Amino acid sequence: MKAFRNQPIITKMRLMTAAIIIVFIVVLLLSFGTYWLLGSRRSMEESLEQSAARASRSLDNDFRSITESFVSIFGSESFSMKMTDMINPYSDKIQNRVIVQDELMRIAAADHLIVSALIYDTESDVTYSLFRDVLIPSRARVLWNSELVSISGIEILPERPSPIRGQDTIIPMVFPLVYRYNGAFMADDKGELIVIILLSPEEIRKIMPQDSILRDKQGSSITEEVSLTANGKGVYQAAAELPFSDLELIAYADFTARLLDLMWTAVTSILAAILALLAFTILFSFILRRYVTLPIGKLKTAVSEIERGNYSVRADFSGYDELGELRDAISRMATTIDSQIGAIREEQEKRTKTEMRLLTEQLTPHFLYNTLECIQQEIQTGNSRASSEMTRALSIYLRTVLAYGKETILIKNEIQHDMSYIRIMNGRFRRNVIYQHMATPETQECEILKMVLQPFIENSIKHGFGIGDESTWVQQPEIITSFTLSDGRIRMEISDNGKGFDEDEYLAIMHGEKGSGHIGIRNTYLRLIKFYGEENVAIDVSSIPYFRSTVTIEVPMLHESAE
Repeated sequence: MKAFRNQPIITKMRLMTAAIIIVFIVVLLLSFGTYWLLGSRRSMEESLEQSAARASRSLDNDFRSITESFVSIFGSESFSMKMTDMINPYSDKIQNRVIVQDELMRIAAADHLIVSALIYDTESDVTYSLFRDVLIPSRARVLWNSELVSISGIEILPERPSPIRGQDTIIPMVFPLVYRYNGAFMADDKGELIVIILLSPEEIRKIMPQDSILRDKQGSSITEEVSLTANGKGVYQAAAELPFSDLELIAYADFTARLLDLMWTAVTSILAAILALLAFTILFSFILRRYVTLPIGKLKTAVSEIERGNYSVRADFSGYDELGELRDAISRMATTIDSQIGAIREEQEKRTKTEMRLLTEQLTPHFLYNTLECIQQEIQTGNSRASSEMTRALSIYLRTVLAYGKETILIKNEIQHDMSYIRIMNGRFRRNVIYQHMATPETQECEILKMVLQPFIENSIKHGFGIGDESTWVQQPEIITSFTLSDGRIRMEISDNGKGFDEDEYLAIMHGEKGSGHIGIRNTYLRLIKFYGEENVAIDVSSIPYFRSTVTIEVPMLHESAE
């Protein structure tokens, strides 16, 4: 009961309607089904008996006709003369086959049940057939040894493989003959010659009722057994004798299956009586669905969409009843939530932009401090040319940093920015740090977050080469940057040949998990994840001291300039 209570309204109504219809049908079935079933069983039994009797008379007449044709053909004086030659042990077997062709052809055409005919010489163990029929050597005799011993007059034997190539099975009808001085006679045993008429099982089954067999008096099946048996539940059998051929036809009927058919017919009839109830039920269900369940379903869908964050969805149905009032209340609620979320999102964007500016402002003074300190030292030492070069490099550097308030910069301008910084550092410490950059013209026109590489270059100069404290000696300091595009992402690499670093410690500093120094690379990482999103930024580091230490950064390619 609890499960039913928790079902949707439309499901409850459908279940109740189905229950009413089922109860009504059960009452009708109990009222009329018993009468129909009892009367139908007797009717089917009588029908089975009649069909078995008709089939048995038809088959018996065919067997009688075949026998009469056999007597008229093989009981003639001319065939008796041919028999004299055939039973002669010195006769030509090939010639014997030739002289019986007329008789075999006539008997093969005597009835529609006959497929072909053979003559078997029991003394010489030779089989003669029609020229048109190619015999299969392994089946040419047709008769089994046990059957040859027990033959006594005309017999119809069980179905078996055909001796003729291209045919499946046959039913042999045998006529044993013996020669006497005044003609040919039917033998009481296998005789001297046996005429074997090959009957078609398919033609015989066309006459017989469905699910029936032919049996002889000993109970052996002449035709193949059927799947039904007389001992099966719900199976009825009707037997009819074939007097001339001394056979019995047994027809079976599975009343269980037939009664199911009758029950289906009865149900069909009952359905006609409940059409009015069904029409009323459908009409009632339609009205209920249109004015109750459909609006509720739309309200449910609208609420589900609101839960997913779609606040513009509205339940689209007319009416100003209780459901209409609920629809309007949900719409007002969605509008209020949407406006509140918009305000929160706008506030969050402002906060993010503020944080980005603070990080940039925190980074820029750090660079300016180091650079101005270098220029001041050059001026104090009276090196005006060096201070002039450093001042010019600083102006280019600051132009790139300001970038007219934009957060992004073209890669070619980022490269120029980095070159300016290296010139400043080379001028201060009187070193020659070689800077190389690799980027195709197409790549140089792509935009990235500005001032991404400079903090890592500063880290290479200060800590990788030890420029400033002479803690590390590198014969020829070199920094290489490269930019490549792949699958909509930009890959940036900064490499140097300095003393290297501990990879895990480097990543820990970048993620703020260790130490308070290295403010440049820490702030750069924060700017990257703020701008691109943490899930879109991939950073990898590797270090082989005094050979190649590399920082790799991958970010999505910007399709439009970000303001």
